[in-house]
Amino acid sequence: MPSFAEVDRLKAELDALRPLTPEQEARVLQKFRLEWNYNSNAIEGNSLTLGETRSLLLHGLTAAGKPIRDHLDIKGHNAAVFALEDFVRDQYPLTEQFIREMHQLLLGEPYHTPAQTAGGQPTRKLIVPGRYKTSPNNVLTATGEMFYFASPEETPGRMTDLIDWYRAEEAAPTMHPVALAAEFHYRFVRIHPFDDGNGRMSRLLMNLILLRHGYPMTVIQAADRNRYLAALAEADAGEPEPFLRFIIENVEAGLRLMIRAARGESIDEPSDLDKKLALLKKQILTREDTIKTLWNDEVQDDIYDSLISVWIDDIDRQSQNFDELFLSNGYIGAIYSVVARTELIENPVNAEEFKKKMKNTISALNADIETISFLKKWFHFRQKNNGFDVGLLVTFNFSLESFKVTTGVLTDFTTQSSKRYWMEDVFNSIYIPNYDPSRIHEINYQLVNKVYDFIAAKLTEADTPPV
Repeated sequence: MPSFAEVDRLKAELDALRPLTPEQEARVLQKFRLEWNYNSNAIEGNSLTLGETRSLLLHGLTAAGKPIRDHLDIKGHNAAVFALEDFVRDQYPLTEQFIREMHQLLLGEPYHTPAQTAGGQPTRKLIVPGRYKTSPNNVLTATGEMFYFASPEETPGRMTDLIDWYRAEEAAPTMHPVALAAEFHYRFVRIHPFDDGNGRMSRLLMNLILLRHGYPMTVIQAADRNRYLAALAEADAGEPEPFLRFIIENVEAGLRLMIRAARGESIDEPSDLDKKLALLKKQILTREDTIKTLWNDEVQDDIYDSLISVWIDDIDRQSQNFDELFLSNGYIGAIYSVVARTELIENPVNAEEFKKKMKNTISALNADIETISFLKKWFHFRQKNNGFDVGLLVTFNFSLESFKVTTGVLTDFTTQSSKRYWMEDVFNSIYIPNYDPSRIHEINYQLVNKVYDFIAAKLTEADTPPV
């Protein structure tokens, strides 16, 4: 038989510290309720996280993309917890009627849930909260065998027997209060009196018994779900001690938490990973540079429409005023990948034709692109003895997490390689669906001003500064 010595020692220590101040009690009860609501529902498969549960119950905020049933289950459980506290405070006797009312509060309005017919065909089952089951709710175990709970016909009598047993035990105790709570939990689960919500109800009623005997709420952690179910399975096989030890362990954890609260110490456990992760998420996921996706085939296919085309259009609009100062102009593009090396786009008639060729080349390239660049060139300035060329360059360099943009002004296209008049990294971004056109416009505005500066410098060299 497991020992209750540590439980009794902790209980005596807590009793010596009571009563807690109203602030201490409010803090620790809020923590118990939040973790009880989250963990008890998570054990049954609820998808809301502890943070989402807290946001729902404290601020009324729903979690995007999570099922409405999961939100309703959290709210219903929270209402049942408050009702249970009132029931204990008012010292009402435990009855079947109260259990059915608690179940109705837990599950709310009637709803349908997926089920199977006796022949194994999928169907839907109507769940009526507060009503004992009307059809078998046996389960198929992991070994493929059927585990049988009380039949619908047996359930009312078995529930009456359970309440009678509990009342007799309370009137003339033969068990430690923690053992009584654990035994009631197990007997209730073996009956499985309702069509849904039996696990949550068993933990609610176990806590009702513990609270009546002066123990704090006991929260079975979702992280311990496998241990919890394994201990119940051992009890089914005639070995009740592992389950009782498991419950004792959790009661001791609740007592230690309540003692820390009574002493005014922190009740946030160092192992409270959810809290630490919530802070980490706030630090990382709310930043503008948070990685949303990595460079892949889909991003590569979309980058022309979302970025390159927008950039070329803006460059073309802002640079057209220079066209009349030169005899001709045109675009050149280059796409580089390790596999395909460099693909050149040359001699387009205008910006629209250049854009078409650029898009077709990117789409046809069956390789990871590392660099895309385009150059607008102006040929032979219309001044006698000063017929220089100039061009503005935009280069996109793609890496796994992000990309950067470099702009520059080039000149002297008659030699093997152009000369740089000016070059600068001007933009760095993660991969996102859309890019700010006003930011692109501002970068290009600075770029065309650099082209003007170059032209002005060439005129100064020729001793004919612009008016």
